[in-house]
Amino acid sequence: MDITVEKFVAIIKEALELEHVELNDFLDSYDTWDSLGRLSLIALIDEHFDIQISDKEFNEFETVSDVFNSLYNKNAQ
Repeated sequence: MDITVEKFVAIIKEALELEHVELNDFLDSYDTWDSLGRLSLIALIDEHFDIQISDKEFNEFETVSDVFNSLYNKNAQ
């Protein structure tokens, strides 16, 4: 499945219950970026893109763009 920025941003918004998301946003700037938000995002990424990302990998992400780039690279493999 193709991973587009628009689809990815929609998933971030749904998982973290956000109205506005930019690629350069820092994840920890979101009030809903907690363990539950992470699990929700991990589940939605798996559901929509069939890509698994470990919680350990998520600990290394700082921005929305970091997550998108990781997904994009995993999808290209």
